[in-house]
Amino acid sequence: MKFRTIQSVTSTKFTEKGSKFIGHALPAESIEEAERELQRLRKTHYNATHNCYAWKIGHDKNIQFRYSDDGEPSGTAGKPIFDMLAKHDVTNILVVVTRYFGGTKLGTGGLVKAYSHSADMTLKEAEIITREVGEKFTINCSYENHPLILRVLNTYPVIRFEQIFNENVTLIIEIDEEHIPALKTDIRNATGGSVDN
Repeated sequence: MKFRTIQSVTSTKFTEKGSKFIGHALPAESIEEAERELQRLRKTHYNATHNCYAWKIGHDKNIQFRYSDDGEPSGTAGKPIFDMLAKHDVTNILVVVTRYFGGTKLGTGGLVKAYSHSADMTLKEAEIITREVGEKFTINCSYENHPLILRVLNTYPVIRFEQIFNENVTLIIEIDEEHIPALKTDIRNATGGSVDN
């Protein structure tokens, strides 16, 4: 399965009526990583007025997300940031918009616009990449069957695989789950049924 995320940490800045908005976009592989990076940014910008954020982890039916206005009026910061994740179709990501208040209130419409703009600008600046993730499974085989299995693997869109050589050979294969049943059948047939995983 393919999904879009960002390559690396990206930051942008802009000022609106004296308030400074700093956008941060960070790749995150898990909820724990997103929360850890959020705490780190809060410590870095401990004297900011607000550190509003949205994160989204997972893909397909396994998406988890959270967003927060961090003290701004309800619905004016976290949700607009989250909406930009949807607009750019990215996941496994944390976006934080740090605001240093400049003395002039922006009003609810102004806040929505400013937080949306900061998140949008940061995501436009980030390098968006497509990644692929599949199901992993393991095959144990003899050295004799190893080349036969490699021949079969070469006919499939394997995402990545690892080989461990001990008494026997262990292959750890990552492939889109829709291909697994056919791949296992082909391996069984190629090895005359001696490898049956």
